[in-house]
Amino acid sequence: MNTTIPLPVQIVIDDVGWWTATDGSATGEPYRSGMSRAHVPADYLAIAELGRRLGMRPQAAMMLCDWDRDLLLRGLPEATWMGKAWDNPWRHHRHLDEAAQILNDRADHLELVVHGLAHEWWGGDTMERAEWADRAGVMRRRHLLVRHLETYAAILEGNNLGSMPSSFVPCAFNHAFGDGDAGIHRLLADFGILCVSTPFASMRQERPPQTARIAVECGVMTVDRGGGAPPWNAAAAAPPVAMTGPIIGLHWPNLLHAEAERNDEVIDSWVTHLQQLGRRPDRWLAPDTLRAWSQLAHVECTRIRETTAGLAFDFSGLDELTVRVPLDRFVAKTAGRQPPRFADGVRVLAESWEDASSCWVTQLQRAGSDASK
Repeated sequence: MNTTIPLPVQIVIDDVGWWTATDGSATGEPYRSGMSRAHVPADYLAIAELGRRLGMRPQAAMMLCDWDRDLLLRGLPEATWMGKAWDNPWRHHRHLDEAAQILNDRADHLELVVHGLAHEWWGGDTMERAEWADRAGVMRRRHLLVRHLETYAAILEGNNLGSMPSSFVPCAFNHAFGDGDAGIHRLLADFGILCVSTPFASMRQERPPQTARIAVECGVMTVDRGGGAPPWNAAAAAPPVAMTGPIIGLHWPNLLHAEAERNDEVIDSWVTHLQQLGRRPDRWLAPDTLRAWSQLAHVECTRIRETTAGLAFDFSGLDELTVRVPLDRFVAKTAGRQPPRFADGVRVLAESWEDASSCWVTQLQRAGSDASK
C-alpha cells in the first residue's frame, strides 16, 4: 500500500517575551524583536490563537529580562547591558499579569521554550553575540550558564509561568554538537531539557549528527531548523512558499501586525497556509514538540515493509537513537479508500479518513509501550 510516515511540522517562534521592542544593537543593547511598537498582551494571544486553530502547541521561545520583577539580573552583570545597575521599567506594569494569565489559560495552545535572558553577552566593554555561546559556537563558562538557567527558572516561577521548559533554542543559533560532557547538551540535560532546535548549517559540529536532521548528545535530541524563514523583524510576514523541513522557524514580529488589534488578520493567513500544508500526504501538523520530535525520528529511522499480515515497521534504526524523548508514537498516512492493515508490532490508537488529502491518517504506537503516555 502507498503508506508514508509524513514529515512533522512544528512552529518555533523566537524572541517572544520582550515588552520593549526597539532594536538597540547600535548602542550596545539587545536587538530585541525589532517591532515598530511596544508589545502588548494581545501579541501573546495571537500565538495561542494560531495554536488553537491548528490543533497545535507552537513553541514560544521566551526572552525573560523584561519579566524580571525582582531585579535578579543585577547578580548576573554579563547578562544585560546595564550590568550590576540593571533595572527593568516593566517590572510593575500590568501587562505582565495580563500576559501571564494568557500564557497559563492558553497553555494547551502554546509551549514556553528556553531562549534567553537578554539574548546577548556583556562580559567586556561591548555587546557580544550571544548568550549561550560565542559566534564560533564555543560555550560560555559553564558556571555562569548554570546561574543563567537557574535565574531563568526563578523568573518563570516569579511570574507564575511554571517550571523549566523541556525545550531550548540557542540565541543567534550559536551552538555546538559533539563536545560531550564538556558541552552545552550536558548542561541542558542537567536542567531537564530534552529538545533543541537550531540550523545545522550554523552549528559547530565536532562529529557528524546521527541522521541528516537529528543530532543526539547526552540524551538531548537536537533537530535541524533549516532555513527559508522570513526576515527576523518583518511584521505581518507572508508564509514562505517552500516549507521543506520539520520546523517552521519564525520570529515574533512575523505573526504580528503593526496595529495589535489587527493581529488576527496575520494569523488568518498563516492558519490557511498551514492547514493546506498539513493536508499534504507527506506532511503532518504535530500537536506538540515531543510528538514532533518522535515523528521526525520515525521519518529518519523507521522503515515500512508489506507482509501478508499487513504493514510492518522496522524499528532497528530508531533503537540506535539513545534519546530521552519518548519515541513510541508516530503517524502514518495511507493513500486510497482501502483502510490499512498492520502486522504485529504496533497498535492503532486512532484512525481517520481525510477527504482533502484522500488518505487515511493512522496514529500508531509501538506494541508494548504505554498508550497513556
